[in-house]
Amino acid sequence: MTSPAPASTSTPVPAPKLAVIGIDPGARWTAGVLRLGDHPVHGWTYGPVNRLGELDAAALDNPDDWAAFSRYASRVLDALGQLVTEAEQHHGAVRVAIEAMHVPVGWRSVGHGRYNRLPLADWLTPTRMVAAVLGAYPDARLVAPDNLGRRPADDYPRELRGARPADWGPGEARRGERDHERAAYDVAGLAAGMP
Repeated sequence: MTSPAPASTSTPVPAPKLAVIGIDPGARWTAGVLRLGDHPVHGWTYGPVNRLGELDAAALDNPDDWAAFSRYASRVLDALGQLVTEAEQHHGAVRVAIEAMHVPVGWRSVGHGRYNRLPLADWLTPTRMVAAVLGAYPDARLVAPDNLGRRPADDYPRELRGARPADWGPGEARRGERDHERAAYDVAGLAAGMP
């Protein structure tokens, strides 16, 4: 006759946190942040380059310049692919999420024959980036815009304030802004709770 196993007195092991990569696509800069729970693990911000491969914020001004967008998307997708591989190696499963813009209201009449015009590239470039990410990661979660990254900087972890961590990827925003990375962090947080 065998005796029953003793009751365990250890505390239960919490379920592992889901690793999520949030992406904030912009008309000039696209940021990605790998988030594990509330901790931003790694991030980057990429901008467009000209035909010589030099960083050039104006490279995407012409929405008909598909070569310029292709260079931009290729850079972002390469960085995203590397981050997905790294996250899978260190954290197992990883979820990709991206902020997906709505059709802008800037094209609607504001009265008296006037229109509130939004530059076409400011909507088209991020929307194209969403399509590029979905092409590479069809299961990526889409997160609706909602002032992401706009909370006071002190509300974010220290990795997303001030100087960027030395081991993070490039931070190519012209004036070193961190708002796209904070928005990507928020995207990842919202996507972590999605089915």
